Amino acid sequence: MRVPSLRFLYVATAVVAFLIVAIRGYSLVRTGQPSADVIAAQEAPTPFIEVSDFAPGDATFVILNGLPIVVWRRSGADKALAASQNDPAQWHNQYSSVYGRLEPVLADDANLTLENEWFVAIAQMRNGNPFIPLMRFGDYGGFWDSKFASHFDLSGRYRAGKEVDNLTVVPAEFTADRQRIRLDMSGSKWPPLSY
Repeated sequence: MRVPSLRFLYVATAVVAFLIVAIRGYSLVRTGQPSADVIAAQEAPTPFIEVSDFAPGDATFVILNGLPIVVWRRSGADKALAASQNDPAQWHNQYSSVYGRLEPVLADDANLTLENEWFVAIAQMRNGNPFIPLMRFGDYGGFWDSKFASHFDLSGRYRAGKEVDNLTVVPAEFTADRQRIRLDMSGSKWPPLSY
């Protein structure tokens, strides 16, 4: 039986020690890098909606920044119903919150939609209770929240049932070519709970 030379053992030990130090050094450098959630928070998210993906009357839910968002492109009938509901004397809450902004806005349909056609709002109460409202449902043809048994009109204004806040709208604007809608999700927190 041949015994390995001492020189080979020295070289093998040095190679293994070098690899251990290199791996430990790489791990140490990686722990100093920002994590994915930190990078995502630093990049002001500006998601886009493709206009061509929605026919008039189409509505869907998407998840942006971990929040459930309802996107509704109103049809002509939807616009007419929304116009009939745009009477401040009928509203319980005169103001609606806008995501990322401290000041609420008057709950007028023009303030809550993009050109009275696109309604984009967070389907979550500001106290953190998520819900998936039924759309085109309830007493006002807008949204119905089964968790609180609350009815909302087409502009996300609370109208009946257990009293809750109006839905929080998401700022939106058309791109220059009007082929996409840019959503401003850069707000880092909910608006204040009281006005």
